[in-house]
Amino acid sequence: MNIYDKLAVKLKENSTVKSLLEKLISIYGEDLKKLIAHGEKGFRVIVIANGEIAKIDHQLKDKDELLLLLPVAGG
Repeated sequence: MNIYDKLAVKLKENSTVKSLLEKLISIYGEDLKKLIAHGEKGFRVIVIANGEIAKIDHQLKDKDELLLLLPVAGG
């Protein structure tokens, strides 16, 4: 899976953070799903929208800038 510094994704009007994450999984497949999906509980990723933490139901607007912080593994 390639990670990009910048990526533009077309979404339907009134899309949410959840719909964006689902769209990204549909593009990048199981590798991304394993990183960010958390079973029936939803997602385990922090989404920053325009500099602020966004909830899963946050409605996205055209030209929003998003940062996805993936889970960190360590020991």
